[in-house]
Order: sequence, then C-alpha cells, then structure tokens
Amino acid sequence: MTKTGAHMWRVLEVRDELDRSYSDVLPPDVVAVLEALAPLDGPRKAIMDARIARRAARARNRERIEFLDPESTIPGTKISVQDARAGNFEGSVIPDCLRRQWIQGTGPGARPHAPLEKSLRNVAYALLSGADGWMFDGEDALGQVTTMSLDNQRNLKLALARDEVFLRVAEGVASEMNQWGQSFFGKRLVDDWRTRLDFTTVIFRPRGLHLDDRHIRCADGTGFAASIVDTTLFVVNNYERLLGTGASIVLYLPKIQTAEEAAFWNDLLDSMENHLGLQGGTIKVYILVEQLEACFQLLEIRAALGRHFVGYNTGRWDYINSVSDTMAWDPAFIDPNIDAITMTYGYMRNYEDRVRRAASTEDRNGRSALWQGGMEPNIPVGSESGVAASMSKAVAGAEREQREGASGKWVAHWKMVPIVRPVWEKKGEENQLGRKFPPLTHTPDDAEGLHLLEPAPRTIRGARDLLSVALQYGNAFGQGLQAAALKPA
Repeated sequence: MTKTGAHMWRVLEVRDELDRSYSDVLPPDVVAVLEALAPLDGPRKAIMDARIARRAARARNRERIEFLDPESTIPGTKISVQDARAGNFEGSVIPDCLRRQWIQGTGPGARPHAPLEKSLRNVAYALLSGADGWMFDGEDALGQVTTMSLDNQRNLKLALARDEVFLRVAEGVASEMNQWGQSFFGKRLVDDWRTRLDFTTVIFRPRGLHLDDRHIRCADGTGFAASIVDTTLFVVNNYERLLGTGASIVLYLPKIQTAEEAAFWNDLLDSMENHLGLQGGTIKVYILVEQLEACFQLLEIRAALGRHFVGYNTGRWDYINSVSDTMAWDPAFIDPNIDAITMTYGYMRNYEDRVRRAASTEDRNGRSALWQGGMEPNIPVGSESGVAASMSKAVAGAEREQREGASGKWVAHWKMVPIVRPVWEKKGEENQLGRKFPPLTHTPDDAEGLHLLEPAPRTIRGARDLLSVALQYGNAFGQGLQAAALKPA
C-alpha cells in the first residue's frame, strides 16, 4: 500500500499504486470526493457491528424478527415510524427515464482476466439489448478477483463517454446479435446500432455496506467501505455525462436490512450531492428487498431514503437464503426443496404482497413508488424442446408478475429481452404506478405470514441440488465469476 502516487491521499490509501494504472478511474476529482466522504466510514462500521450483534442476539434468545415500535423514531432520521407507515414523508418524483422500465437486464460491465475490447463486450451487449434499463453490477455478479471492480468502472466510463474503442466493440457485437436474431426469430434485432445505444437507462449496483474494498483502505490500515468506493467512482466519473444527455443517475442498493441502514445511504447520497453541487434528490435509487428484516421495515426504508427512493425490486434466491439464515436457530423451520419455493409459495407470496402494498402507498404529495419484479433465470440455450419449455415458463412468469402489479421484470441475459418484453408491450401501460392495493398493515398475523411454510417436497434430491449449487458457485467464484448458469444435480 502507498500514500503516494498519481494523487495525494490524506486519510485513505490505495494499494500497488493503482491510482497510477487506473488514473482514468481514480482522477483527482474522484479522489477528492472519496477523501471528503471518508468520515462516513466510522458510522458505517458501527451500523454493521450492530447488525451482527442483533443477529447473534436473536439466535441466542431464539427470537423472530418483529416490526418496529410505531411510537419510535427511525434511527438516523427525524421521521417517526408511524409517520413513515402513514406516508407522511417526502418521496421522489419518478424521472422520465424510469417511468417505463418493462425489462431491466442485469450483469457486470467487465469480464475476469479479459483484455479491454473483450471485456467491453459485456457493456455493448447490454446497451444494444433493447432492455429499458440495465443494472451494471458491481456486487453479486461481478467477480472480485484482481482489479475487476476497477475494470467494471473503467468500462462503464468508456461506454458512457462513447469512446472509440467502445464504439468499435459495439458495432461488432450488433452484428453478432443480428445473426442470432435471424436464426432464432427470423429477423434482425438491431437496425441502427448507434441509436440503439441510447435506448437503455444505465443503472449501477454498488456493493453493500457490509463489504470492505480490496484496493482502497483507511490510512491507519483498517478497511474502508466498498459501498462508498463504488458509488463515488460511478457517480463522480459519469454524472456530468449522464445529466448532460438528459439521463438520470440511478443506483440499485443491495443487502439493506433496516431503515437505519437506508438512512445511512441517504446521508451518503446527500453528502455526495452537496460535494458535487447537485440538487438534493438528483441521485435515484431502487432497493433490492433481499433480506427478511427489510420486509419488516419497508415503508420505514422508503421514508428514510426520501427524495432518492424510486422503487423496490423483489428477488428470490437471496431472499430465500435470508429467511433460512434468520431462522437457522429454529430446528422446526425447515424449507422445502428450493425449486418448490417459487414467488407464489407461503412466505414468498406474502413478501411480494407486502412489497407491492408498500410501493402503492402514497407519500404526503400523493406519489407512489415503482415495483420491479424479480429475476427470470431461464436463458434460450439447450435443446429445441428444452428452450421451448423454458421460454414458455419465462413468459408465464412475466405475465403473472404483470397481473400482480409489477411495472417490469429483470432478465439475466440479453437474449431474454425480446422474449419477455412483449408481455408489457402488449399491455401498453408505461407502468403500474398508483395501482391500488390494501394498505400495508403490521399485525402479528402479518409477521407470521413472513415465516409461512406450506406443504411441499423435502427430499434427498432437494438436498443434492443445494450441494450442487454450492459447488457450481464455488467453481465460478474461483474463476472470477460471481454468477453461474445453474444446473440441477
């Protein structure tokens, strides 16, 4: 590690003089914001210590998560829990670029151990896919080997700047996409590739509050928040380009467990806007509801993020894992086989229902929020019959979420965009903002519903599938990937 290099670091330091080899990603203005935000790392660590202590206490005392006391105040804010639940807070105006997000794709903007032009193909596929938005991942799907987090930032900066090297890659990728479209659909997918690059809203997912960065740390040798690093690099490197083209600065925030953690993110985003001279609430955020505890504080989280918050996203795998982890102390709580825990199963059905009711709640200005549906894991590869069956399942899943009130859905591969997007195109509605659902309640029955187990298979095959998943992901991690095309055992 060194405090010297391309820039002078005062309270932080970077290892291996990466500020020289990545001077385009860590220019002086980025370093200045990182240094200015460094004091927030102390409160971040305290909140994470409290998270660990809270989890340990629940396990020790064999306690389930409970709703917050309505008479209490959300930590880190001046908002009462009761006011949050009643919509007595200032929410966000939904910017034009987010009002129609029928299909959002997700994946990293870089590849492990890849030269620049090969690595940039990830971004080109995403921006040429025809997705309404693409969440470029700095978290779950981005391998954390070598300098991938910095490569991810470099690729996004080059793409947003329409650098010549990126345009050269994009032209070649468009040709490949058209070849596939001709063979699969009998038609080209991309007519004018330069115009298509401007269609998709760029969204970024930083790492969660629990992680330290691998390249930048505090000058005293202690770890420094990956969340602050990721957010700063993306926003500072790209905000002028994004805002200058009429786009918005949009983030997906992962792994939030409490409204206190959401309030920390709000402070971080406010501080960044102040430092850059941006109007308050310029940076917009979706919240990935990946944690059971977060589902007990949905409106409190929304209120804590105030003018930044635009919507929730409902996932499956991470949320199931969170429920299992939270209930690990209870030997009577046994999940069924993972393939039985669909979004219509027991506690998942109640989770989804709570999210859509929290989204439909109006703030004091009569504004509701967006609900983006979950991930479609299927991709069109394999035998002809297998592809037909999985694509039928994918469309049916999208149709169900559209009926339930989602304004759009996620897909894991660009090839899924033209297959699933027509579900919303046929409906024709820009979004489902303001669709009415029953008010969100916070009763003992509601709490019980978030732990609801229903009859379903619990078999040796199911256990083998979970072990197989662990091995497949372990193999992917070892190669620098954090996502895998999973196969059953």
